[in-house]
Amino acid sequence: MSKRFHTLTVVIAVLLVPSVIFAGVQHKFDVSKAVAKDNTVVVPLVVTNEAHLTAIDIPLKFSEGVTLLEVDFENTRVSYFDLKAANINNAERTVVIGLLPQLSSTYKPELEAGTGPVANLVFEVNDPSVTEVKIEAVELKNPDHSLLFVYHDWDQNGIPHTRMESPEFEPVTVALSGLSQNSGPEVPDVFALNQNYPNPFNPSTEISFGLPVASHVELTIYNILGQKVETLVDREMEAGNHTVTWNADKVSSGVYFYRIAAKDFTETKKMLMLK
Repeated sequence: MSKRFHTLTVVIAVLLVPSVIFAGVQHKFDVSKAVAKDNTVVVPLVVTNEAHLTAIDIPLKFSEGVTLLEVDFENTRVSYFDLKAANINNAERTVVIGLLPQLSSTYKPELEAGTGPVANLVFEVNDPSVTEVKIEAVELKNPDHSLLFVYHDWDQNGIPHTRMESPEFEPVTVALSGLSQNSGPEVPDVFALNQNYPNPFNPSTEISFGLPVASHVELTIYNILGQKVETLVDREMEAGNHTVTWNADKVSSGVYFYRIAAKDFTETKKMLMLK
């Protein structure tokens, strides 16, 4: 579980340069199915982004009768991010979540296009008469926060600029009755292949993926010529989030691809080995 941050350093603001463009296509924020766990209620927050995301600002308000104990980032799409800050204010029933891939000198990739959880709200129910929790986006002042995705783009001349998107999010009501109990590892809603970390790497890197159901998984490494280099996984695996390490000390520097096949799901991503 990640630590609670009572002071949110406003880093996202430095990314908002004057060349911001407002548009909206597939930028979505949503709440996934809640799960009862260890006398708490866990509510996943899901982001859909059309391109690589460089920052996310998520200010939310929740209804009375519950206490937000923490915001958990483990086993999410942003688990490798440098900044995963959560400013919780139970008196005002608000939480501000700030996400940024890189603050350190170590290169970390932006959030690849896709859909999946970026955080989990962990609530404790204080009032037994409460049967639901309402979660909605909120705009805050001093400092300013609104539900915001920040992209880095390039124009036709190759000049970089920053683009902000305000994803639509209607208030969501989470029912507290009839929740399934889950005391074990969380199971993702969809198949997913995450960007390896670190990347670039030398000599090893971790590749993580999610399985919503038990599946036969093949995870294979290819070189830039499309030749198979190594098969990391070729077996049945349980539903859940998994991580596999590839030790590339026997191959030369260069671009490699890793491909997953599980049931009807296939996806390929690129990585860079530098010696």
